[in-house]
Amino acid sequence: MPGQPRAEAVFDVIETYRPTVFFGLPTLYTALCRSAGVERRDLSSLRQSMSAAEILSEDVYNGWKALTGHGPTEGLGSTEMLHVYLSNRLGEHRLGSAGARVPGYEIRLETPEGRPAVPGEEGVMLVRGHSSAPFYWNRPDKTRETMRGGWLYTGDRFIERDGFYYFQGRADELIKVSGQWVWPLEVERCLNDHPDVHECAVLAHELPDRRVTLRAVVQLRSGSGDDEERARLQAHVKSVLQPYKYPRIVEFVNALPKTGTGKIDRQALMLPRQVA
Repeated sequence: MPGQPRAEAVFDVIETYRPTVFFGLPTLYTALCRSAGVERRDLSSLRQSMSAAEILSEDVYNGWKALTGHGPTEGLGSTEMLHVYLSNRLGEHRLGSAGARVPGYEIRLETPEGRPAVPGEEGVMLVRGHSSAPFYWNRPDKTRETMRGGWLYTGDRFIERDGFYYFQGRADELIKVSGQWVWPLEVERCLNDHPDVHECAVLAHELPDRRVTLRAVVQLRSGSGDDEERARLQAHVKSVLQPYKYPRIVEFVNALPKTGTGKIDRQALMLPRQVA
């Protein structure tokens, strides 16, 4: 489909061509599940659905399952590996996880000290497998950073429980607020659980006095947002997470910008005084 897929156009294609397998990003599943009149669309041809690249919320997973009779199967791969190396399976799905190791691939979680992480302990994921790219073309600096003795350094932080891997964020995405480290994805998940929120992005924002705070850019399910809505969302985050994790700045937009792959374009949301 050319351009960014609109929910109505996706439904039209499914009803016309009757595919049996559907692939999409969580942002697309969110738009489909929350589209007006979705319950009247015919999705009966779909037998399996796949999701990757981002975390799928419980609300969207259950919404898609109610529409099709099955939830999206989540997995994780990369361009460098040219294959999925973590995946859930039909009948063996752990909600919130990227899945279990795919046969043929090795997974290692490494702590900041460089030792292997134990189950339940957070670590950065390294992957090794037969499909891995040997290097980046004309990028020896990137090759040295990412290709480490046959292992691919992903930069993704995970926790492993019972053989399933749970994404904790990027190693370079932590934001220090009021002397405390904050993981923006945790705040995004909290906001996305609020019934008024369609989707959101949380970023670091540098104030004129050089202090760093959190800025949330929010697309509501309906309405344009006001001071009362802003206060409700901030109170929601304070009630669920530690109070210092609430976004001091909340902006409302009609739609969040997307990249060519359908992910939220965080770079487009950055402000001149904003820091990563």
